[in-house]
Amino acid sequence: MNGETVTLGTSMALIFAGLLALLYGEYAGLTVTFVPTGGVVVLVGIGILTAYIARLPEPDDTDAGH
Repeated sequence: MNGETVTLGTSMALIFAGLLALLYGEYAGLTVTFVPTGGVVVLVGIGILTAYIARLPEPDDTDAGH
């Protein structure tokens, strides 16, 4: 459980930080530095989240009272 929390927290923090860099870069006119860097940070966060979801086990096919 602790590893799952760290992985999800890291990916969400990277996505949030990257989006903030994108927004601030557009606001401040730093489209050459902040915008590409923020985009890369967001993509890394999404990649970590995707890798985590891909490793989750398949759900059971048992019906739970349905």
